[in-house]
Amino acid sequence: MEPQVLLRCREDDLDLIKEVLPHATQQYTENIKQDVNITVATDNYLPADTCGGVELIALNGRVKVPNTLESRLDLISQQLVPEIRNALFGRNTNRKFTD
Repeated sequence: MEPQVLLRCREDDLDLIKEVLPHATQQYTENIKQDVNITVATDNYLPADTCGGVELIALNGRVKVPNTLESRLDLISQQLVPEIRNALFGRNTNRKFTD
């Protein structure tokens, strides 16, 4: 919900990002009812070995939203740790909370 956003992507995806960015910006403006200026970082790309996705940066780097495949996989793996623990070792009756 910031008016100025910096978007980082892989250098290989730059053409695709420039193609879909106007439509994405228009949809954002229609849904949020607030204008946004998205600048694509052409001097600081995501690493080439990243599988894909983007990273949004706002407030001079204080807010960073990674939306790459790797960051999504990290997030889901952290959420699945309790289920994996239970599947491997069974439920621990001494645990008060099941994170």
